[in-house]
Amino acid sequence: MSTPEENFEIARDESNDRSARESAIGGLETANECDSLADLARMDDLDETLRERALAGLAHPQCKLLLRELAEGEDLPDSLRERAETLLDDTPGDTGAGP
Repeated sequence: MSTPEENFEIARDESNDRSARESAIGGLETANECDSLADLARMDDLDETLRERALAGLAHPQCKLLLRELAEGEDLPDSLRERAETLLDDTPGDTGAGP
């Protein structure tokens, strides 16, 4: 099993095949690595479909704040910002599981 840091590097590295990169992004999502997913979504040199996959990984309550920042900010091209807005609308709010 890869660490979050290894998954981030795998996702960024163009020498890895696409399925390994997508799997690494999935690993980041599973580990709730919101910051790493947001960093991937912001990377101009990353393939747009991988950036969109990273955005989709942010579509859960723990990462909603970062997803909102991406949807409302200037860090993404218009197409990805629109996708972030759609994901934000579809993401449930805090489930209230905390104290």
